[in-house]
Amino acid sequence: MVYKAVLQLPTYSKGRGDKKRTNLFSMNIYRNMHYLSLNKVKRDYHEEVAEWVSILPKFKSMTPKYILFFKGKRRKDIDNYTFPIHKFLMDALVEGGVIEDDSYDYVRGFTSSFGDDEMEDNYVVVELIGDIDDIRQARDNTKVST
Repeated sequence: MVYKAVLQLPTYSKGRGDKKRTNLFSMNIYRNMHYLSLNKVKRDYHEEVAEWVSILPKFKSMTPKYILFFKGKRRKDIDNYTFPIHKFLMDALVEGGVIEDDSYDYVRGFTSSFGDDEMEDNYVVVELIGDIDDIRQARDNTKVST
């Protein structure tokens, strides 16, 4: 079964007042951020994906596929942006009961690629490909969410 969604990329806020801006979250930011700030970014992302996670069936195993779309032409390192998406989403799926654990017994791998250039917004298309734990539950849920 394949479950697909268009989700926002993880972001974080920096600055105060008029200078406050929202930035894309990447591995480069992650390694320098205070642990309390990191936890807030993760909680915010869990809230962002909660509705989609709530309609997913329980998977025996899965292989996520990520297609990343970025605003503008600035060059990006795909690994820097795939890391937080994958980590935060897998943690949300475990927390939501969609998979039992995010170890290799349940998450068999993942792929990531870039989508088209010059998009109007930053987002990721996520496809969860895998074995459903209960096929009757899969029929009751929506397969595509945007």
